[in-house]
Amino acid sequence: MMNQILKVMLVLILVSGLFGCNSVGKVMPPNDQVLTYKLAYDQTYLKTLEALNSQADWQLDATDKEKGIISVRNVNYSRLDDSDLRSISFIVKRVDIGTTSVNILPDTQHVYGGQQLLKVIGEALSREVKS
Repeated sequence: MMNQILKVMLVLILVSGLFGCNSVGKVMPPNDQVLTYKLAYDQTYLKTLEALNSQADWQLDATDKEKGIISVRNVNYSRLDDSDLRSISFIVKRVDIGTTSVNILPDTQHVYGGQQLLKVIGEALSREVKS
């Protein structure tokens, strides 16, 4: 009797494990939104940097003004979903004289939190355009 209960429990554990593996490989759709503003490159880079630096769960990881790259890393170490391993890189580009764009680099477009960070950047740059 006890042996049969153990076999049933083992089968249930294996089946539930297989269903859990079914979700492996599913990723978020890419966040390929491009923000474009009538601002100078230096101004856009600075305001993007300030907007990202103002986020509580994210800290600046690396910056390269010449290439226009700003990388941030999630520092929410208290969560069990490995959110502290998330890293997102943004690129600021000059479109033409007086116009710049900001978007997430393709290799980090699937990282959770990118949409929220782009929203914060967009709000900061919109305020700058109005002033």
